[in-house]
Amino acid sequence: MKRSILALIALPEITLEALKSTYDVLYEPEVSKQAAFLKQANLSQVQAVVTNGTRGLSATEMELLPALEMVSAFGVGYENVDIESAHQRGIRASFCPGANDDTVADHALGMMLCLARGFHHIDPLLKSGRWADIRDERPTLNLSRLGLMGLGRIGTKIATRAQAFGMKIFYHTPKPKDVDWQHCSSVVELAQSCDYLVLACPGGKATLHAANAEVMHALGPKGYLINIARGTVVDTEALIQALDQGLIAGAALDVFEGEPKIDPRLLACKNTLLTPHMSGRSPAAYQLQTHVLMNNLNLQFSGQAPLNLI
Repeated sequence: MKRSILALIALPEITLEALKSTYDVLYEPEVSKQAAFLKQANLSQVQAVVTNGTRGLSATEMELLPALEMVSAFGVGYENVDIESAHQRGIRASFCPGANDDTVADHALGMMLCLARGFHHIDPLLKSGRWADIRDERPTLNLSRLGLMGLGRIGTKIATRAQAFGMKIFYHTPKPKDVDWQHCSSVVELAQSCDYLVLACPGGKATLHAANAEVMHALGPKGYLINIARGTVVDTEALIQALDQGLIAGAALDVFEGEPKIDPRLLACKNTLLTPHMSGRSPAAYQLQTHVLMNNLNLQFSGQAPLNLI
């Protein structure tokens, strides 16, 4: 008899097929349907849950799963998984660090280039027949300053890529790291020091609205904000005001507060570049994430300790 797995997030086909080949999978990725699904489904034999940092898993939901042994976050984030409750119940929790770092770093650099050079605005205008009036000079990355909030695996890879463009690197972390780049003691100081402020930090209470109105003012009218971290890191109200009033030059966002719903005022801003929380998605990243997930589940159910335990 196959072990039972509950998956509460949308999974790529390669991952879903791998899970179904080994386990009995209960699958409901639509959040709006999950309350009814959890009431109706037979959860008594579920031994593992696949979720992510955005969806998480609450203590109340864990109570519905008497056989639960493991919560596996499909990705690097796990901020909405109640880790304390899991540990109190003897439930292991794991995640997939490093699997999509390169894809996220590439996406961040692509957003920075697009914002700077205005590709997203210029392309449709040129295709509509315009030419001379859209050939204004635009800023570029070369010789400009990059500020990174967070210098973990992803932040470091963004910095390394930015160096290839000849950018000067600044960063903010709670404590300085053993790197050649310049440390800033606060996010405000970081924003004052850079032209492109990239948020590459974990989500959660510690970073809630870290990019606030004071940071927007410090970034200034020639500065750009790029968020590939979590939507909660940005104070959306402060960002909308900064964009509307020209306090910053523009913003590129892959993540949003309350996603998938996006504040309509943000959608109406002309100086933005928006993508639907896809920075970590690529065939290579999904293949590696699937490998990590399946390996951890197999280790758990063979009586061994999974890798990447939280």
